[in-house]
Amino acid sequence: MRISTEQIFRSGTESMQRAQSELNQTGMQLSTGKRILTASDDPAGATQSAQFREIIQSIEQFQRNTDLAQPRLQQEEWAIAGVSDQLQRVRELMIQGANDSQTNETRGFMAREIREIRDSIFDVSNTKDPNGEYLFAGTESLATPFEIDGNNVISYVGADGEGSVREVAITPIRKVAIGDNGADVFMNITENDGRVSADVNRAAATPRGSLVIEKTEVSNLDDFLTGTNATDEFEISFQTDPVTGNLQYQVENKTAGGFPIAWTDYSSGSPVEFAGRTLVLSGDPNVSDTVTSRPANNVSLFQTLDAIATAFETPVGGSSSRADLTNAVNRGIADIDASFNHLSEVRATVGTRLQVIDDQTELNEGRKLDLRSTLSELEDLDYAEAISRFKFQQVALEAAQQSYVQVNRLSLFNFI
Repeated sequence: MRISTEQIFRSGTESMQRAQSELNQTGMQLSTGKRILTASDDPAGATQSAQFREIIQSIEQFQRNTDLAQPRLQQEEWAIAGVSDQLQRVRELMIQGANDSQTNETRGFMAREIREIRDSIFDVSNTKDPNGEYLFAGTESLATPFEIDGNNVISYVGADGEGSVREVAITPIRKVAIGDNGADVFMNITENDGRVSADVNRAAATPRGSLVIEKTEVSNLDDFLTGTNATDEFEISFQTDPVTGNLQYQVENKTAGGFPIAWTDYSSGSPVEFAGRTLVLSGDPNVSDTVTSRPANNVSLFQTLDAIATAFETPVGGSSSRADLTNAVNRGIADIDASFNHLSEVRATVGTRLQVIDDQTELNEGRKLDLRSTLSELEDLDYAEAISRFKFQQVALEAAQQSYVQVNRLSLFNFI
């Protein structure tokens, strides 16, 4: 078989080019520390590598979301804790103010402190996070959520209702709220025990009565939930028995009709039980006085504080005004306790979110570490093997070059 000079030259050139290309490839691998430089180096490995990188990027985005959520939730938790401490002080003032040793003047001082606490809580309700966004504005975080009108009444004007709370994704399928709207925190607080409440409707007759509601609560849940008892409104009225002259009361269902309790002799401090509810009444009512037992309403924390302060600012003289103060304090304590419990529930929810974020952050970090380890196995270079291969390829290239030179020198004249 004849081999032309051209074929010899081409073969030698291709051999050197191949050796040089392999050496260059290994050199690039050594300089970058990567085994896969282009998809053609390892198509399957390159595809897996791209998938792992995409997953890592999504995890890092989730981590950025948790980095945003965590300080906001921590700030909310601290803010609510501070408000709870202030409510404890208000409760102490109410108990002190109800004491007979207090004067109108000292109760006025207490009212002033309670209004200062209200103003302080108002400031908390308009707290901003480190990014300048309002903490309790819901999704409208750039607008002031709470306002005071010309009558010194505080109202909420931020986002409210379904979808009013900002959320961030911490996994592909899980989101966490990064705050609460102010209505849910400070405004929508169910009064008393959360089920029922009661009001004294004092007649303008003279002499005025001194009726006091000591307690109102649901005492028998089964009876309370029977029929429409939970939503019905009842009225307790009074009369003087025409025969015995004793003071009596009756209970009428003003919603559905009927009299759960017919005329019964009244005894101060004795419980009045009907429809799963219990009221404890004390003092001496006027026969024209009534007591309304109704479903509990939502009241704002600011309304509760205003009512307490107003009661302390109202002068106390006779037994009737003393009874008004006692009723206001009893209701105020029940509503402050309801507010405290409500804030504790909100704070617990915030704490749960923080725990979820902590747990997910730990899981994300672990998963990211595993993915990077797998990615390293796919992409990273085995330096010992690559250096050995590089040296071998250098020798191969030198041999190819020397061979090419020797072949180039061949001529028939060398054999003449």
